[in-house]
Amino acid sequence: MKCLLKSVKRLKDLLISPVDFFEGVRSEDWRNAFAFFLEVTIVLSIATPIVNYYGIESTDFSSAYQAQIMAYRILKSALVNLYGVYAYFIEAFLILGLACAILILGTFFLHLIYRLIGGKGPFLNAWKALCYGVGPCLLGGFLPYASLFAAFYSAIFQIYIGPKVLYRVKESRAIVLLAIVIALIFIEMFVMGTTVRFL
Repeated sequence: MKCLLKSVKRLKDLLISPVDFFEGVRSEDWRNAFAFFLEVTIVLSIATPIVNYYGIESTDFSSAYQAQIMAYRILKSALVNLYGVYAYFIEAFLILGLACAILILGTFFLHLIYRLIGGKGPFLNAWKALCYGVGPCLLGGFLPYASLFAAFYSAIFQIYIGPKVLYRVKESRAIVLLAIVIALIFIEMFVMGTTVRFL
Protein backbone atom coordinates (compact mmCIF):
# COMPACT_ATOMS: atom_id res chain seq x y z
CA MET A 1 0.00 0.00 0.00
CA LYS A 2 2.85 2.33 0.89
CA CYS A 3 4.47 1.65 -2.50
CA LEU A 4 1.21 2.39 -4.30
CA LEU A 5 0.78 5.71 -2.48
CA LYS A 6 4.35 6.64 -3.39
CA SER A 7 3.63 5.94 -7.07
CA VAL A 8 0.40 7.98 -6.99
CA LYS A 9 2.34 10.90 -5.50
CA ARG A 10 5.02 10.52 -8.15
CA LEU A 11 2.42 10.51 -10.91
CA LYS A 12 0.83 13.65 -9.47
CA ASP A 13 4.22 15.41 -9.24
CA LEU A 14 5.07 14.32 -12.79
CA LEU A 15 1.82 15.66 -14.23
CA ILE A 16 1.85 18.93 -12.28
CA SER A 17 5.50 19.90 -12.69
CA PRO A 18 7.40 17.59 -15.06
CA VAL A 19 10.59 19.67 -15.23
CA ASP A 20 10.93 19.76 -11.43
CA PHE A 21 10.04 16.08 -11.29
CA PHE A 22 12.81 15.03 -13.69
CA GLU A 23 15.31 17.29 -11.92
CA GLY A 24 14.31 15.59 -8.68
CA VAL A 25 14.96 12.06 -9.96
CA ARG A 26 18.34 12.89 -11.49
CA SER A 27 20.33 11.25 -8.67
CA GLU A 28 18.14 8.14 -8.36
CA ASP A 29 19.29 4.71 -9.44
CA TRP A 30 17.41 2.54 -11.97
CA ARG A 31 15.14 0.71 -9.51
CA ASN A 32 12.61 3.41 -8.58
CA ALA A 33 12.01 4.29 -12.21
CA PHE A 34 11.60 0.64 -13.18
CA ALA A 35 9.19 0.01 -10.29
CA PHE A 36 7.05 2.92 -11.49
CA PHE A 37 7.14 1.60 -15.05
CA LEU A 38 6.12 -1.88 -13.91
CA GLU A 39 3.19 -0.57 -11.87
CA VAL A 40 1.81 1.39 -14.83
CA THR A 41 2.45 -1.52 -17.20
CA ILE A 42 0.76 -4.05 -14.92
CA VAL A 43 -2.37 -1.88 -14.79
CA LEU A 44 -2.43 -1.68 -18.59
CA SER A 45 -1.68 -5.39 -18.98
CA ILE A 46 -4.69 -6.23 -16.81
CA ALA A 47 -7.09 -3.65 -18.27
CA THR A 48 -6.25 -4.29 -21.94
CA PRO A 49 -7.27 -7.99 -22.12
CA ILE A 50 -10.51 -7.11 -20.33
CA VAL A 51 -11.48 -4.47 -22.90
CA ASN A 52 -10.26 -6.76 -25.71
CA TYR A 53 -12.51 -9.53 -24.44
CA TYR A 54 -15.48 -7.15 -24.57
CA GLY A 55 -14.78 -6.25 -28.19
CA ILE A 56 -12.51 -3.21 -28.04
CA GLU A 57 -9.51 -3.98 -30.26
CA SER A 58 -6.01 -2.78 -29.40
CA THR A 59 -5.08 -0.36 -32.16
CA ASP A 60 -3.36 3.02 -32.33
CA PHE A 61 -6.69 4.57 -31.44
CA SER A 62 -7.22 2.48 -28.31
CA SER A 63 -3.74 1.66 -26.98
CA ALA A 64 -1.07 3.85 -25.45
CA TYR A 65 1.64 1.17 -25.61
CA GLN A 66 3.00 -0.45 -28.74
CA ALA A 67 3.20 -3.64 -26.66
CA GLN A 68 -0.60 -3.69 -26.35
CA ILE A 69 -1.01 -3.64 -30.12
CA MET A 70 1.63 -6.31 -30.70
CA ALA A 71 0.18 -8.61 -28.02
CA TYR A 72 -3.33 -8.15 -29.42
CA ARG A 73 -2.18 -9.16 -32.90
CA ILE A 74 -0.62 -12.33 -31.47
CA LEU A 75 -3.80 -12.96 -29.51
CA LYS A 76 -6.05 -12.72 -32.57
CA SER A 77 -3.77 -14.55 -34.99
CA ALA A 78 -2.85 -17.52 -32.80
CA LEU A 79 -3.74 -17.53 -29.13
CA VAL A 80 -7.55 -17.40 -29.30
CA ASN A 81 -7.64 -20.38 -31.66
CA LEU A 82 -5.37 -22.38 -29.39
CA TYR A 83 -6.56 -21.42 -25.92
CA GLY A 84 -9.98 -19.81 -26.29
CA VAL A 85 -10.89 -17.45 -23.45
CA TYR A 86 -7.66 -18.34 -21.58
CA ALA A 87 -5.74 -16.55 -24.32
CA TYR A 88 -6.67 -13.25 -22.69
CA PHE A 89 -4.74 -14.25 -19.56
CA ILE A 90 -1.71 -15.01 -21.72
CA GLU A 91 -2.12 -11.63 -23.42
CA ALA A 92 -1.57 -9.87 -20.09
CA PHE A 93 1.85 -11.52 -19.71
CA LEU A 94 2.67 -10.82 -23.35
CA ILE A 95 2.00 -7.10 -22.86
CA LEU A 96 4.24 -7.03 -19.80
CA GLY A 97 7.07 -8.91 -21.52
CA LEU A 98 6.89 -6.94 -24.76
CA ALA A 99 6.76 -3.62 -22.90
CA CYS A 100 9.93 -4.52 -20.97
CA ALA A 101 11.73 -5.58 -24.16
CA ILE A 102 10.70 -2.36 -25.92
CA LEU A 103 11.80 -0.34 -22.89
CA ILE A 104 15.31 -1.79 -23.08
CA LEU A 105 15.62 -1.24 -26.85
CA GLY A 106 14.09 2.23 -26.58
CA THR A 107 16.54 3.21 -23.84
CA PHE A 108 19.53 2.39 -26.06
CA PHE A 109 18.00 4.31 -28.96
CA LEU A 110 17.00 7.38 -26.92
CA HIS A 111 20.40 7.56 -25.22
CA LEU A 112 22.19 7.40 -28.56
CA ILE A 113 19.99 10.10 -30.11
CA TYR A 114 20.33 12.49 -27.17
CA ARG A 115 24.09 12.02 -27.03
CA LEU A 116 24.28 12.70 -30.78
CA ILE A 117 22.44 16.01 -30.38
CA GLY A 118 24.79 17.19 -27.64
CA GLY A 119 23.30 15.73 -24.47
CA LYS A 120 25.45 14.87 -21.50
CA GLY A 121 24.99 12.10 -19.00
CA PRO A 122 24.71 8.34 -18.58
CA PHE A 123 22.50 5.70 -20.13
CA LEU A 124 20.39 5.92 -16.97
CA ASN A 125 18.96 9.26 -18.15
CA ALA A 126 17.15 7.62 -21.04
CA TRP A 127 15.96 4.81 -18.76
CA LYS A 128 14.38 7.31 -16.34
CA ALA A 129 12.81 9.37 -19.14
CA LEU A 130 11.15 6.28 -20.63
CA CYS A 131 10.14 4.65 -17.34
CA TYR A 132 8.62 7.72 -15.76
CA GLY A 133 7.30 8.97 -19.08
CA VAL A 134 4.67 6.21 -19.18
CA GLY A 135 2.78 7.85 -16.29
CA PRO A 136 0.12 9.54 -18.46
CA CYS A 137 -0.78 6.14 -19.94
CA LEU A 138 -2.79 5.52 -16.77
CA LEU A 139 -5.20 8.19 -18.04
CA GLY A 140 -7.10 5.77 -20.26
CA GLY A 141 -4.22 4.17 -22.12
CA PHE A 142 -6.44 1.17 -22.91
CA LEU A 143 -9.59 3.03 -24.05
CA PRO A 144 -10.50 4.25 -27.55
CA TYR A 145 -9.40 7.84 -28.23
CA ALA A 146 -8.49 8.50 -24.57
CA SER A 147 -5.38 6.45 -25.34
CA LEU A 148 -4.40 8.89 -28.11
CA PHE A 149 -4.25 11.68 -25.55
CA ALA A 150 -2.41 9.47 -23.06
CA ALA A 151 0.13 8.27 -25.65
CA PHE A 152 0.82 11.79 -26.93
CA TYR A 153 1.22 13.13 -23.40
CA SER A 154 3.53 10.22 -22.60
CA ALA A 155 5.60 10.81 -25.74
CA ILE A 156 6.15 14.44 -24.71
CA PHE A 157 7.59 13.26 -21.40
CA GLN A 158 9.64 10.42 -22.91
CA ILE A 159 11.08 12.13 -25.94
CA TYR A 160 11.16 15.80 -25.02
CA ILE A 161 10.78 16.93 -21.39
CA GLY A 162 12.47 14.03 -19.58
CA PRO A 163 15.54 13.71 -21.79
CA LYS A 164 15.87 17.48 -22.27
CA VAL A 165 16.07 17.96 -18.50
CA LEU A 166 18.19 14.90 -17.72
CA TYR A 167 20.65 15.32 -20.60
CA ARG A 168 20.70 19.13 -20.31
CA VAL A 169 20.18 19.54 -24.03
CA LYS A 170 19.45 22.84 -25.76
CA GLU A 171 15.73 23.53 -26.05
CA SER A 172 15.89 24.09 -29.82
CA ARG A 173 17.52 20.70 -30.46
CA ALA A 174 15.03 18.86 -28.27
CA ILE A 175 12.10 20.56 -30.06
CA VAL A 176 13.46 19.59 -33.49
CA LEU A 177 13.87 15.98 -32.32
CA LEU A 178 10.32 15.94 -30.91
CA ALA A 179 8.90 17.34 -34.17
CA ILE A 180 10.71 14.66 -36.22
CA VAL A 181 9.50 11.84 -33.97
CA ILE A 182 5.88 13.07 -33.96
CA ALA A 183 5.95 13.38 -37.75
CA LEU A 184 7.26 9.79 -38.00
CA ILE A 185 4.58 8.56 -35.62
CA PHE A 186 1.78 10.08 -37.70
CA ILE A 187 3.25 8.89 -41.00
CA GLU A 188 3.67 5.36 -39.68
CA MET A 189 0.27 5.32 -38.03
CA PHE A 190 -1.65 6.35 -41.12
CA VAL A 191 0.44 4.48 -43.69
CA MET A 192 1.17 1.21 -41.88
CA GLY A 193 -1.50 1.08 -39.16
CA THR A 194 1.03 1.00 -36.32
CA THR A 195 3.44 3.46 -34.75
CA VAL A 196 7.11 3.95 -34.03
CA ARG A 197 6.55 5.33 -30.55
CA PHE A 198 8.78 3.89 -27.85
CA LEU A 199 6.24 1.98 -25.79
